[in-house]
This record gives sequence, C-alpha cells and structure tokens, in this order.
Amino acid sequence: MKERRLLERIAAWEDGEERTSKTQVDVLVRSVTDHLRRLLNTRQGSVQLDPRFGVPDFTNIAGGLNAGSVNDIEEEIRRMVLRYEPRIKSPKVTLSSESSDVLSIQFGLQGKLEVDDREIPLQLATTVGANGKVNIR
Repeated sequence: MKERRLLERIAAWEDGEERTSKTQVDVLVRSVTDHLRRLLNTRQGSVQLDPRFGVPDFTNIAGGLNAGSVNDIEEEIRRMVLRYEPRIKSPKVTLSSESSDVLSIQFGLQGKLEVDDREIPLQLATTVGANGKVNIR
C-alpha cells in the first residue's frame, strides 16, 4: 500500500482491498503518473491552500519554441516534480526532438523510483499541447 498516495490508500481500504507490505511496481508507476497528470494540469494560483501549486499557463509558450521558453517549461516541470512528487528521485526534464505536431512540444521526464530498497528507472513522455494541457505517457 505504500506505493499509493494517502487518499488513494484510503479509497482502496474503503473498497475492501487487502493491505500488503510488498510494493507493487505497476501500482506505484500508475499512482505517480496520475498524480503528475493532475499536478501539471493545475494552473498556478488556482489552489487556495498553496498558491505555488501548479504550473503557469503554457498556452502562449507552446506556440513559440525559442530557447528561453523551452527552458522555462523544463524548469517549471522539474520544479513541480521536485516539490510535489517526492517519490521521483533525481528528476530530469529534457526537450524531445521527435515532435510531429508543430502546435505541441514533447519533453522526456526521467528519474528513479525507490522500490523495496532498490531504485528502478522511470521514463515518461510529457506533451504540452497547443491548448496548454499536459499529457503524460
């Protein structure tokens, strides 16, 4: 159960799911991916409890791929992962040159997840669309 966030654990417990002390890697990766998707699609300033939660509006940045704006997006995504997703160790965000859609940009997100006293690599593809929505695979 430790691979899930607190509210996910509570929901699973209410659904009658059995508790275990062994980490399930697929559940951990799904939990991290779902949390990142929520985190990166929340606009900064929209959460009253923490005004820094979320990312700035990427809508205007995604259309113009100058070096400064790409670096800004990379740094914002990395900053959010470091601050709000501590299960990912040593996150690194880099621009992917394989984008076939000129109205979106793709980033690779690499890091490590700790699973039962060992580290496993994590690689996710992050796409910022023309509408500012972030998709993670």
